[in-house]
Amino acid sequence: MSRLPDAKPSRRPSKRGDTETVDAEEAAQPKPFLKWAGGKWSLAEEIGQRLPADLASRTYREPFLGGGAMFFWLKRRSGAKRYVLSDALADLVTTYEVVRDHPEELIRTLEALRDEHTEQAHETYYRIRERYNERRAGAKIERAAWLIYLNKTCFNGLYRTNRSGLFNVPIGRFVRPNIADAARLRAASDALGSAALERAPFDHLRRAAKKGDVIYLDPPYVPLSATSNFDSYSGGAFGLELQEELASLFRTLDERGCLLIQSNSDTPEVRRLYEGFDVDRIDAPRHISSRGATRGPVTEVVIRNLKSWPKTARPRSPR
Repeated sequence: MSRLPDAKPSRRPSKRGDTETVDAEEAAQPKPFLKWAGGKWSLAEEIGQRLPADLASRTYREPFLGGGAMFFWLKRRSGAKRYVLSDALADLVTTYEVVRDHPEELIRTLEALRDEHTEQAHETYYRIRERYNERRAGAKIERAAWLIYLNKTCFNGLYRTNRSGLFNVPIGRFVRPNIADAARLRAASDALGSAALERAPFDHLRRAAKKGDVIYLDPPYVPLSATSNFDSYSGGAFGLELQEELASLFRTLDERGCLLIQSNSDTPEVRRLYEGFDVDRIDAPRHISSRGATRGPVTEVVIRNLKSWPKTARPRSPR
């Protein structure tokens, strides 16, 4: 596949007016509005080169939406014919719906939270965390604002719940968290206008996916060690049983004729689960760690079912 053009204009600092124009153009380009464990923004270019060459004529599905990095990256390029985004975390999907449908009301609510946080960060954080946990049937715009606020101010931007489904991440150490990023939210809203959003676990693809669909899977990773699993999935850990269920689904969708691409950790367990498929190794930064010294690069894998891809879809770059 030929390299897709980067939508980010080059900076020309020699003329102040040109620089301001470039900044405005970049601000209007969609990017993730949430921090998310395992987010793919830094790897989007490398993963994007491995997507089908004829993606513009196909439906693109992303069932582990998270921070939506690959979706926003694609929207900056030629992208897909149709987008279907889903996640098992209902509040996350609701937040995307609010960003898409009610961006201005959301921005105003976040601006109020930003002002409260500036005055009394610690008190505001734990008050909003308590409201988020107790008022689960609250107004959609309010809950979306709470989730974004907590995401921007909690420790490491983690989304983690206890066994009762209560968000329990402590406050982070950010001095000036960008709680109400109006430009980014408006750009995300514009991008999401062409996307279908669904609340559903990943196995809904057994009934929903069609032959020829492109499906990018970015599940919580198989942990590299007993202490490195920070990911949760709809209130519970994404353990070996779910990893095996995902691998089974991968084979089912391969037989159906879907074009599959998955990111995961480079472990013997992952290679066992996806034996027979095409596996590429890539280096990725590790952002989630309690100690800064351990946030170095790690090896991940990109798994594809290239043997099932038609010739028109085969990328010319990394195999």
